Amino acid sequence: MDRGTHPGASPTAAAPGQGLADLLVLGALACQTPVAVLSVPQPGGGWSTLSQGFDHRNGLNDGALYEAIASGAGPVELTDMVTSLPRSPLVHAPHAMRWAYGVALRDGNGLVTGVVAVMDRWLRQLSKREQRAMAALGRQISIQLTQLRRPADQVDQLPVLRQVPKSGPLPPVRSSRASSATSDAPQLLRSHEVATIFDVTERTVINWAAAGKLPSLRTIGGHLRFRRDDVMRLLSGAGEMPG
Repeated sequence: MDRGTHPGASPTAAAPGQGLADLLVLGALACQTPVAVLSVPQPGGGWSTLSQGFDHRNGLNDGALYEAIASGAGPVELTDMVTSLPRSPLVHAPHAMRWAYGVALRDGNGLVTGVVAVMDRWLRQLSKREQRAMAALGRQISIQLTQLRRPADQVDQLPVLRQVPKSGPLPPVRSSRASSATSDAPQLLRSHEVATIFDVTERTVINWAAAGKLPSLRTIGGHLRFRRDDVMRLLSGAGEMPG
């Protein structure tokens, strides 16, 4: 599965989960890791995984890592996957992952709706700031998953991702077709989404825009929007960090 696509999606169609894929890019940049994944449980067991940074899909749906993270009450760090998950395909070639840090996504009832994680081929440790970025990433992805849920009778509905217990299923993600013009349009984030990614208040993001520290656009209705590429550049350190 290519970044930002789901099983059955046309290569030219803009997948409804593109926002999730963009958030994985931001998360990998914020934590300075080569890969990031979002995995959701599927009917009858198993997991379906959206990934950023992997060159191959083989083994990415292996549940060993995701079950380990989902079983934790808080963030879970696997300091050496070679010893903790020796049989996982993620540990072996071509992936050769050694370290992982992830959080379980839960609803208001504590039911697991998915797992988001970053991984590296080298043993490492996240800084406090990177840990906050992971917490913010989890919150933002939870928001995106909630937005993907639509009533069954809604026309042209987006993928349905239901809230389930840790051992329960989620239905497969279904993609709706969008125009090529939509797929070519720049990916825009709202101010509250940027605030969540940086773990700051929305007012802080608005102040960044007013001061020119983060490029922004205005909709016809006067609402602020931020290009994904500009946010990525700021997270990666290529741009000036806001004060």
